Amino acid sequence: MLIPSGVQIFLWLAGALLSLNLLAMALFVLFARLLESRLKERIRSSILQMDKFTDKMDNREKRNRVLQQTREILGWGQCMIPSELIGWVIDMEVAAIRRMQEAINSSNRAAARSITLAELKQLALESKSSLWSAAQGIGRDVKLYLHWSAAHYGQFFDDYHINIDQDGSVYITTNDFSEIKSHTYKRNTGAIGISLACCYGATTDNLGDEPPTTIQIEAMSQVVAVLCKALDLTVDIYRVMTHAEAANNLDGLNPDYEENGYPDGKYGPGFSWERWDLWYIPGVAEGEGGNVLRGKATWYQHNGVGA
Repeated sequence: MLIPSGVQIFLWLAGALLSLNLLAMALFVLFARLLESRLKERIRSSILQMDKFTDKMDNREKRNRVLQQTREILGWGQCMIPSELIGWVIDMEVAAIRRMQEAINSSNRAAARSITLAELKQLALESKSSLWSAAQGIGRDVKLYLHWSAAHYGQFFDDYHINIDQDGSVYITTNDFSEIKSHTYKRNTGAIGISLACCYGATTDNLGDEPPTTIQIEAMSQVVAVLCKALDLTVDIYRVMTHAEAANNLDGLNPDYEENGYPDGKYGPGFSWERWDLWYIPGVAEGEGGNVLRGKATWYQHNGVGA
């Protein structure tokens, strides 16, 4: 029995559209999941942006926003890709990102070693000569720079000699404090970088869901007390600074900031705000974070910490 030509054309067109649709879906999966393509990069970027700027959203809302952004990226092609398939690709990318983040966190934790204040003092004494030699080689005293990581609790970074977790536990990433690490712009030689593991998603007017904890602040103050005692440093802004204070050149070093494109030689609070670590902490006014930390460190020294 012969099929009428009109039906033949309809079936042919339907088959062609189905094939085209399947091809589009296959290409979408290929470029979004299997290849290091621009599409994959943009989907990952959308996921990371949702993590960074909207951490208070629940996961369903984040997923819906990434889904919508992916549809916008696809343009007219979105009509050929089912939402379920886009959602599946997003879920797979989220899982891959989480595995990567967990691997980084595990690596950072493995590289960091827990240390007591007594052990910290001994390590500082062992590093003292080389630290002072490095600092005096560029005409400076040894200095301590205080940071927060802008990451999660429990997430440590090798950029800092010392990381302090939310429970106040202290971790080191080196056995030699004279090792140069990249913690503070133009101020890394002969200096120790100390960071609180906190402030993921913080903004200049909101410290986010993982702010510095009370015990972290106390632990950092104790670490400063111990290091200053062991390294013969006075606890003042010229030798103990927050990153916010260093960014605004409050110690007067001014290490060629203008030549590197920073207006007025400053890139901290009140200027470009590129670095504002510990400019304020919970319960403390803006600009007073460093003063509070130094004051606490002095109090701890007077009460025997670091002796």
